[in-house]
Amino acid sequence: MADAPDIERQGPRYTDQIFGHEAAERLFLEAFNSDRLHHAWLISGPKGIGKATLAWQFAKFLLTQTTNDGGPGLFGEELTTEAQTLHTDPESADIQRIKAGGHGGLIVAERSENEKTGKMRANIVIDDVRKVINFFAQTSAEGGWRVAIVDAADEMNSNAANALLKILEEPPEKAIIFLVAHSPGKLLPTIRSRCRTLKLQSLQEDSVKAVLAAKHPNMSMEALASTSMLADGAPGRAIELADLEGVALYREMAVLLAELPRINVPAVHAFAGQLSAIKADARYRAFIQIYLDWLQRLIRQMASGQPTNDIMEGESVQMARISSIAGVDQWLDLWEKMGEMVNRADAVNLDRKQVIVSLFTSIGALSRS
Repeated sequence: MADAPDIERQGPRYTDQIFGHEAAERLFLEAFNSDRLHHAWLISGPKGIGKATLAWQFAKFLLTQTTNDGGPGLFGEELTTEAQTLHTDPESADIQRIKAGGHGGLIVAERSENEKTGKMRANIVIDDVRKVINFFAQTSAEGGWRVAIVDAADEMNSNAANALLKILEEPPEKAIIFLVAHSPGKLLPTIRSRCRTLKLQSLQEDSVKAVLAAKHPNMSMEALASTSMLADGAPGRAIELADLEGVALYREMAVLLAELPRINVPAVHAFAGQLSAIKADARYRAFIQIYLDWLQRLIRQMASGQPTNDIMEGESVQMARISSIAGVDQWLDLWEKMGEMVNRADAVNLDRKQVIVSLFTSIGALSRS
């Protein structure tokens, strides 16, 4: 079993270290030290690679800066005020208030709960952004920087996006907005043009391992390695997979796929039944991503002619055998159709057991085409 996550103390707000984004850190520090800090930063890249964690680290850094005019020292030497690192003391009073949500210089805009239904909204709505507008309209409660984080900016509906645009067009003094975006192309061009962009890349496997080890210090080296490989450069996803025993899910899937082109229908139904229960929502979604990622890896192996790294022993050989069932175009078409089916199933609340069964039987049908 994976270590039980500390539900109350997990997430980007509570993370004290960042890994693998040194170039982005340097760019931000250079802008800060040269007094050319842009009022809005668009932090983009794939899900789970640490975009929100970096935004929170930027916020913590700014909100713990003290005013210093850099005047002469006691013996006439020039004192430097240049910051060398984004590191902040996790035990300081300011950081503790930020983690507790009690710092007057910070506000977060994110999807909120619909009071009528009690469920989380699908989008960030205008009322969420109005809180940011009101926050910047007031005098700084802390006497320093005022920081807003919008996570994720590409989840704003049109009214919320237009409201945020007004802030970006007339930014308040000593105020900064960090926009986290998984799909920045969904944002208004006028929003993107008013931001400085930081496009983050997937992390190297060693960096993913370091993040995962910090969250799960008791994980075995084998579990760290296999979970990190499965996460494909996204430390946030590695943590989620560790919490949901994603490697075990992957192994169960691999056993079912090992019999291709034959499909063990009773075994597939039993597997699907476990993941379709109401309480299994997180594991169901983790499996869907694992399955679609497996298809992507298979397609990449076919297209490149190079074997993928084995998450399980002998996996690349098994993938080569399975991939020979059909051509790369057919596998790519299947991957696209399965992704569309999953999205459609979510939209109309289709039976999840049938969705999972279809994911396996569709491969079986491909092998017989």
